[in-house]
Amino acid sequence: MDKTTKQRLASYRALRLEVDNQLDRLARLRNEEQIPAMQESSGAKSTGGNGDRMERAILRRMEYEERVAPQIEAAKREMAAIEAAIDHVEDPLERECLRLRYISGDGCRMMPWKDVAVALFGDDEECYILSVFRLHKKALEHVGRNWQKENTAEVRKIDSK
Repeated sequence: MDKTTKQRLASYRALRLEVDNQLDRLARLRNEEQIPAMQESSGAKSTGGNGDRMERAILRRMEYEERVAPQIEAAKREMAAIEAAIDHVEDPLERECLRLRYISGDGCRMMPWKDVAVALFGDDEECYILSVFRLHKKALEHVGRNWQKENTAEVRKIDSK
């Protein structure tokens, strides 16, 4: 079992959370561009500061977007690579074991083994949890081999140039 394969799969949830947070922040910055400035004056209708406020909001959003766009794209590429690696696992139970453990759910925590066993076998008895461990181990080996083949192919492609 290759530790880096497991770590790479486990990074999926953190990447998804990071992308979601960055996109939410971009959406909030876009909203700030549209919201008119609140007036704290005595009620006099003055539009003097609204243009400056809007301009600053647009610049803030553009700077943030420029800074995080490459990070978002890199994270999305890695997430797509992880999803593709899982999709290439031939055995449907192994595939589903990886999806449940590493992709499904909310937040950063991976699905507990008992929950994976219940989802796959309808029970969380020890024999089913041990079966999940065996499926997981075989699935990791398949994903690791596929990633190793891809890396070898990429190195050959670079060497041939």
